[in-house]
Amino acid sequence: MNDTETLSPVLPNETEEATRRLLAKACERDLMFATAESCTGGMLASLLTDVQGVAHAFERGFVTYTNEAKNEMLGVPLELIEEKGAVSKEVAIAMAEGTLARSRANIALSITGFADSGDEPGLVHLACARAGRVTIHREEHFGPGGRGATRIACMKSAIDMMTEML
Repeated sequence: MNDTETLSPVLPNETEEATRRLLAKACERDLMFATAESCTGGMLASLLTDVQGVAHAFERGFVTYTNEAKNEMLGVPLELIEEKGAVSKEVAIAMAEGTLARSRANIALSITGFADSGDEPGLVHLACARAGRVTIHREEHFGPGGRGATRIACMKSAIDMMTEML
């Protein structure tokens, strides 16, 4: 039986199981998550709120698709976006740290990438921040598999990074 309802038809079983374990561990430790998403458009927030009984480990999510949204909602400097590009390690880290600062969460995960267009389709940068720890970053090259496939692949990477940060 699948624990998630909304994404079950498209989510690999191992990602779904990892999400359930992550949320259960967070609940046991009284920790909460927040997300900042660009190319995934809120899919991670949806996944984290989809597991019955442990969804209260999710505090809030930001969908910051435009550069202006990244700046206004998360405090990412426009100069940084212009210099490094919206899809970069530096912006992903700034998004995660901005999410942590603008939420009550203990752990924040950000995703920015080219889902199916841009300089390199399938290029995604993820970052995970937690107070008192060094923010971690991961660069993924999922390839030109399309928007849906890239977004689903991002879920596994995000859950892995959040688990590591627990």
